[in-house]
Amino acid sequence: MDAKKLEREMALAIANSAIGECPEIRRRANLKVPDIDRDTRLDETTTGHVKSFPPYKRNHKGTGLRLSWPNAGDGRRAVVAKLPSRTSQYASSHDNNGPYSSDARIAHVSYADVEMHYNIANPVANESAQPILHIPLTWNPIKLEVGDTSLFHYFQYTASQSLAVFGHDPVDLGNLLIRISLASETTSAVAALQSLLALSSLHRHDVHSQAVELKISALKSLAAAAGSHFGITEAAQHVAAGMLLCSFEVHQASCTSGQWLWYLSGVKNLIKTTGLDKYPQDSDLAMLLDWVYYFDVLARFTLQHWNRDTTENKSAVLNIRAEASQAAPPALTIVELLSEVCDAVSTRPPAGSSVEDVNDYKSFLKILDWRIRSISIKSTADDSADALLITELYQLAMLVYLNRATENVLNQTSRTQQHIDRAFTIFSQLDSCVRQFPIFVLGCEARRDDQRAVVLELISRSEKLESSRSFNHVKILMQAIWAQDDLANGDINYWDKLSYIISRCSILPTFV
Repeated sequence: MDAKKLEREMALAIANSAIGECPEIRRRANLKVPDIDRDTRLDETTTGHVKSFPPYKRNHKGTGLRLSWPNAGDGRRAVVAKLPSRTSQYASSHDNNGPYSSDARIAHVSYADVEMHYNIANPVANESAQPILHIPLTWNPIKLEVGDTSLFHYFQYTASQSLAVFGHDPVDLGNLLIRISLASETTSAVAALQSLLALSSLHRHDVHSQAVELKISALKSLAAAAGSHFGITEAAQHVAAGMLLCSFEVHQASCTSGQWLWYLSGVKNLIKTTGLDKYPQDSDLAMLLDWVYYFDVLARFTLQHWNRDTTENKSAVLNIRAEASQAAPPALTIVELLSEVCDAVSTRPPAGSSVEDVNDYKSFLKILDWRIRSISIKSTADDSADALLITELYQLAMLVYLNRATENVLNQTSRTQQHIDRAFTIFSQLDSCVRQFPIFVLGCEARRDDQRAVVLELISRSEKLESSRSFNHVKILMQAIWAQDDLANGDINYWDKLSYIISRCSILPTFV
């Protein structure tokens, strides 16, 4: 048998097998397997393709997966979904016409999202059976040995911009931390300096061995200083070291990032024990205390939705509250109101409360709502172009959260929607926003793809700044909440949804 005839026989055999194994192909071709036209002629191109098949594919007799795409002009190319049937819910008494476009939507969800969807409605007691939202670790494997002087200058001119403080300039706070760490040669001062260098190294090169080693050295110095007598200088150095370590964990989410809460708790205990908040407060001490206060309020916001820790652990952190300084700037009023919002939503009257208790609660909420709406948004000479808009975002975020978390007890559905619309207008106008609380609370309200795109684009612009911290938690939580909104058949209880999703994080998030 010559080569030409052999190729023809092989091609016919493959075609015969394909048609026999697929009834749809056999029906469409109107052919019967035993009666294939043996005189069919294959052109050179077809036989060339057949010849190029690997032997294992030419000889395979199974019913493997076969993929195809309709030819050009075939009506099946335009088939994407069936239109919903016209049901009585759309029909009027005199007209049976229904919608002419499909209500079908594509939801970007994963298996874990679907699992969480069912668990929100039907809570599972076994914590180990719950899905977990993991934050990816950005590890830099390169062995770096950057000099302390270089790291010191980098902190002074660059890394200090990322310090999360409210009402004060982060660069001014950075300069204060430098002065505190160089004020003496005590063990507390060494701990503050090592913590400063650790944060600088992390900001410069992400999570890598030198940054971790500097952090460990700072912890050892803090432990060595624990038994020493604390005057006001040593106490301030100890607070500075603890807050720098807290900032280290917050800046770039890592496997140890949940430790930020314990550093904060230790700092608050030290302030109360040493009476640091009772000393006459100059501008430096006021800035240090306000820094702790901002972290503490945002920690309380997260903890009231965090259900994974034991009650004892949460109580140990929440028992002592930080306080704003006596010389707090006017802008800190926003943080003070957020603290009151956290108190208000966590003391909601339980179901079955008396009418009198419910009315008292409503009256309290009305006053709080009015106070938030009455925040004076004024610019100063030092404010950036976006400063006023970011202040307004905080105001809108508190109003929306207060309404949602109290289940619209003030009956402000229309006003709340106006707040949300205004927030997304601001999102599109801002060049950047490194404040994570308003982005998270308002971003969770995105129901349409265009709104979600606006939020993610703002985050993308913000992350490029030296002053930005990791938005990993914000993004992963918002996307999980968006998935629940897409999967829900109706409204989900806001408090339950937020608490369940935040509690699915492998480490406690913060939104400073």
